[in-house]
Amino acid sequence: MRIDTSGSPISLVRIDPEKAYSNIYTLLQSYINRHDQFAWEQLKEKIDYIYYNITTLLDTLDHETNFKSKVLSQLATGKKLLFKINGVSVNVIDENTHGAGTGAPVCTPWLFVAALMRYFHDSLDINYYQMTMGEAPPSDDVFAKLYSLLARRAISHESTLEGKNEDFYGGYGFYFVRKYLYERHPLGHTDNPMNGYENSVNGQYLPPGKANDRLMVYDLNDVNSSNRGRTIRIPNGGNFKTITMHKAVIGGDTSEKDDYPGCILINIPILKMHFMDLITNAIKNLGIGLYPGFCEDQEKRTNKYAHHNNFKSKLPHSRWIMDLDEKTFLPRTDENGNYIREQTLGFSGTQCDIINGLKDQGIFILHICDAINIVNISHMPDGKCIPIPEGLIFSSLDPLALDYCCARYCFNQLSMRDGTILKEKNEWPTEFVQKTPLPYLKGNAILTKTGYDSPLFRYPLYDYAAEHGIGQKKYYVRGSDTITNAPFVSVNGHLGRIENHFFVDYLTNTMYYNPGSLLHDLQLMVLSYAKCNDALTGTSLYDEFMERYDENHDGIIDYDEKGYGIDNAKLSYLSYLKTSDFSKPELLKSDFMEHRYELKYSYKDWNSESIDFMRGEQMIAITNLAYNLSKSDTLCTDLFISNMNYGQGQWPSWQTASYLYCTNSLYGSHLISQINLDSIYGLAFSYADITANHSYYTNNSNPIDRYFKDVTSAGNRLPFTLYVPDGWSELEGNPIPNVVETSNKAKIFTVTFQHSW
Repeated sequence: MRIDTSGSPISLVRIDPEKAYSNIYTLLQSYINRHDQFAWEQLKEKIDYIYYNITTLLDTLDHETNFKSKVLSQLATGKKLLFKINGVSVNVIDENTHGAGTGAPVCTPWLFVAALMRYFHDSLDINYYQMTMGEAPPSDDVFAKLYSLLARRAISHESTLEGKNEDFYGGYGFYFVRKYLYERHPLGHTDNPMNGYENSVNGQYLPPGKANDRLMVYDLNDVNSSNRGRTIRIPNGGNFKTITMHKAVIGGDTSEKDDYPGCILINIPILKMHFMDLITNAIKNLGIGLYPGFCEDQEKRTNKYAHHNNFKSKLPHSRWIMDLDEKTFLPRTDENGNYIREQTLGFSGTQCDIINGLKDQGIFILHICDAINIVNISHMPDGKCIPIPEGLIFSSLDPLALDYCCARYCFNQLSMRDGTILKEKNEWPTEFVQKTPLPYLKGNAILTKTGYDSPLFRYPLYDYAAEHGIGQKKYYVRGSDTITNAPFVSVNGHLGRIENHFFVDYLTNTMYYNPGSLLHDLQLMVLSYAKCNDALTGTSLYDEFMERYDENHDGIIDYDEKGYGIDNAKLSYLSYLKTSDFSKPELLKSDFMEHRYELKYSYKDWNSESIDFMRGEQMIAITNLAYNLSKSDTLCTDLFISNMNYGQGQWPSWQTASYLYCTNSLYGSHLISQINLDSIYGLAFSYADITANHSYYTNNSNPIDRYFKDVTSAGNRLPFTLYVPDGWSELEGNPIPNVVETSNKAKIFTVTFQHSW
């Protein structure tokens, strides 16, 4: 068995996740709120630990690539290091508690950035004034406005990245990167990493070439102000022939090199499962992350890449882009009722275009992937993610090789030997496969056994990226496992360790997936469940899935086959909803409208436009609910099929899963005692209580139960009426107060107060 020696080199270290990241935001909260110096010292020790291991990681990569000399050579031309984090939400430090914000588990940890910056300073003798940090977060405008309201003064976008503005705390946390670097600064060095903080606080912009005595933070979204952007040509562009980017990244034109010399790009993604794609890692952190949110299209007098300056919803996220009504954000149809759509090259084209643009500009890029806690289930700041402590850090000069290696690690649970045997037996395209739940029918029961599947069977980005010059799929791994002191290598692309002179596969124990991509991630499971229901109840779910998604009719739904193009439609609508009004009533309205959108446009009979473009996404969500119900420890009786149960490995019928999905959306539960405030009904109830009842119920415990008792005893009702389709106004045979059934499609899922939603 020969160790890999050709392809793009990837370096790897495995460290102890507990030593690196345990309790980091509890410690930071203690330091901020109680000036707990011991807590801060513990944080510094964690960063030290990451720093020492990053040194091993990057020294290994340098041995294979000699990247240090290339960095220093470009630095000598006046370029600066630009550290590009994954900052999908700047709310890493909560603005109220100063503990972990919603963005904390899904953004590149600021501790990792601190360790990495120290490495370049101490190991390559690069001073901090030759470094910058930049990001184009989809949320910085929203949080800048929120923080400004709370702080009662203007909080700049750059200040949201700092996480501290005088006595106000909230945001990403780069201020603490500065603080750590300052306190670990070698004696005799005159570069002060705290310099530049005041620029962020005061919103004082300096181009990189003019910031010779400070470490600057750049909001890469803003290319409109002070002519900060430049439009470049994209060689062989797929979705874009030109792209506008911040000049802190790509540099200025020949007359602007003194101000904008360009950068050496240090790409620092955190490995996550994506709800519209396979993973988000090196390619996506640049391929979506560098598109600016504030970029005016002079001809159309609108933003090029985003609606309302937050989600980058104008970027093709899938092959089809729906033509949307700009007022309702609903898809337009032609005279035959077909959706009007434009075909693109989807996510692959969007991501590869910008990376090819960077390459054409001569930007040197180093990729360091934080997989210490790989983020499973959700990549968004929604509280649903599950960080898996894998303890890995990868680095490479090739983003394609790096992403391909990481994907193979995440989606492989079989040894090279076992996987190869199954590959040959089943004629699979790859031996990198997961163990997945496989529903099967036995009598009236849908049971679960172990199946084998891989999203790599049907994922096109890596081939597309190779064909378009992003990198190569062939790689070899060198590194060390600091836990076992064994070296890491690869054999035929399989990650493993050398133990007692033998190669031992290094495998994950986790089934990685994202429920938003369930059909593509766990396709065998989803379609098997559909077939079981078709056989049991006479439905045609399998055919419906294939009709909606399998565009080329090959029996496989690949990641380019995303249905009608709902990705961009949904992102555009969410972008419209996330306004700068942070009052409680407006936030309730926004959440209500989002929930309604997902339900109302899944059935033609529930809206006056007679469209069901959300139906495919709903079917995926119903399957995900059914899967979660099958994992329940409690055995429950199916609501529709006799002699059928679910839980303890048994799946519910599609009818039960569909009913529970709709009642969960509408009421939060199918049980009247468990109606909650996050449902469509609960949001309308809360709005009425806050605006017309002085928050009497919502300021107390068990608000809905208390309200129902008052309605029963005294007949007093809050002033709102929620309209639902026929048959949906009751739970467990009990009518729900303030809910009225209607067959008027225009009124379904609307609510009236003194006004209407």
